[in-house]
Amino acid sequence: MKKQSSLVKNSFTLFETLLSLTLLAIVISLVYKLTYYDSFTTLFETLNNIENSFTLKKYDKNFTIKEENLEVITNNSSKTISVKKVIYKDKNILLYKYEPK
Repeated sequence: MKKQSSLVKNSFTLFETLLSLTLLAIVISLVYKLTYYDSFTTLFETLNNIENSFTLKKYDKNFTIKEENLEVITNNSSKTISVKKVIYKDKNILLYKYEPK
């Protein structure tokens, strides 16, 4: 009789262990998904603000404006164009846009 009660106790402990590991995995995956979603939302908002700045041509301290000359070659003829190069540089993002002068 002592052997049976020992087996029942061990199987119950195994069930508890599997249940707790399953719950732990669910909690960890939910926390990971929530933090990923928050960082994705922040990145989306940043990109949206940059796009609005480019569209409205309102540049803040993160933007750099340079004058450049570009050489365009078409049909064996070349043409030099003066443009403004607007650069956005952040710790994670580097974007630039050419605008006509």
